[in-house]
Amino acid sequence: MRLASIISRIERHKEKALELTEKDVSDYLVFNSLAMECFQAVNSAIELGEFLVSENNLGLPSTYREIFELLYKNKMISRETLNDMKRLVFLRNLIAHEYYTIREEELREMADLLSCLDELVETAKKLNKNRQKEVRGDSDTS
Repeated sequence: MRLASIISRIERHKEKALELTEKDVSDYLVFNSLAMECFQAVNSAIELGEFLVSENNLGLPSTYREIFELLYKNKMISRETLNDMKRLVFLRNLIAHEYYTIREEELREMADLLSCLDELVETAKKLNKNRQKEVRGDSDTS
């Protein structure tokens, strides 16, 4: 199932990123490993956001930021998560496009901000659970 795969990737990359922050991030290999784990966690979050937007017919976002703005406007994530996701997308773009070399402080900030992905994952799980109940014909939505 696609949703389970996306959630699994988010959780795995987030966990690995947090483990790497406990190491010497000034070390070249640790720094680059942390950058890649954060990058992949955010990419998976973007994929999850796209999935939620599509499944709920929320619109056609033209940017990664707009994905999360649509989720916020439809009360699927909080303003705090929206702001954190905007910052994560910005930091992700620094890594992806190498506008300039991302600094260790920014990478640590990025790893810390990954905690906002918990709300996104919980929203997806809840919506999926409710959909499954609808398909089965259950009337209890708790």
